Amino acid sequence: MTPIQWIIGDDTGVSSKTIWAVMMGAVTEERSSFRYDTPHDPDDFGRCYRLLKKFPAWNGRLGEVAEIFPKWGPMVARWDEMTAIYERDLASGKSSELYDLMQKLQDEGMLADGWVRTSPCGWEKKNSSQIKGNGFTLSMGQ
Repeated sequence: MTPIQWIIGDDTGVSSKTIWAVMMGAVTEERSSFRYDTPHDPDDFGRCYRLLKKFPAWNGRLGEVAEIFPKWGPMVARWDEMTAIYERDLASGKSSELYDLMQKLQDEGMLADGWVRTSPCGWEKKNSSQIKGNGFTLSMGQ
């Protein structure tokens, strides 16, 4: 399988497509048609895991994802740990430990990307008029 064949396959998600876009040099400033993001749960992580299994050389390049998207930094730093937990729990299909770790790393990633927590489920970007919370981003007029 080639990376081009993978991207048109059915085992993709936003986070795995983000890895693919960085590895393929396809990241653009225009983000209106594609949203870049980290994995949010073990299913998301699984798609990233399987992508990296198909293209193992990309494992050593995950730092490039964090360079472009600072939100990825905490996850990239603990990717091996997340992989070990995922592999251990793969047979059961459930991993509350991985989910809990990912939620912690999500918060750390938001902070690394310049967001400030404004409430238990709300974030505000420093020097920005964007507010993010529970799966949405609201841009206020500037």
